[in-house]
Amino acid sequence: GSWTTQLARVAYGGSIEIICTVGSPESAEWCTRMGADRTVPHDGIDERLEAGPRGSVDAVVCLSEPTRSLFDSLAGVLRPFGRICLVVAGDAIRSLDLSFVFFKSGTVSTETVFSSIRCGYHLDQAGEMATILEAMSAGSVRAPLSDDWSEDVSGWEEANGEGGLIDKLDGGHTRGKYVMKIT
Repeated sequence: GSWTTQLARVAYGGSIEIICTVGSPESAEWCTRMGADRTVPHDGIDERLEAGPRGSVDAVVCLSEPTRSLFDSLAGVLRPFGRICLVVAGDAIRSLDLSFVFFKSGTVSTETVFSSIRCGYHLDQAGEMATILEAMSAGSVRAPLSDDWSEDVSGWEEANGEGGLIDKLDGGHTRGKYVMKIT
């Protein structure tokens, strides 16, 4: 999500409103730092964004497993002719109801890491990476490293210790990327 938010901001500038879903005030602050205009709670999409036949959102990038309730919320806030891109699949994908998207003439697409390899489609990855690196060099995109990470506690023993990096990652409530130096 951190990369997606920053790259969308670089690609579209101020011409779009970026809304991220969050589960905590800390995540809301993080998303804002990454370039989001505003945040809404994961479970408050329908209440915080206009849902219904007209919707309020042109495009959605869903970076979590699209459960039935989540997808229903996303379809509800989607504007007619809007787009939803599902990045993460799982068992829930088999039970999605596309009828509301269908009646809004919306588009649902999927994106997975190895799609191009499996399908034989060749992306211009070098060009895409060059664009990202140029944005990083210009300072408009930064590697979203977690605020919790520190050079002092990045070794393997510290990571495996009680309350270390492995415990944090296992908790499932981390913001940003963690880097671990193996010493």
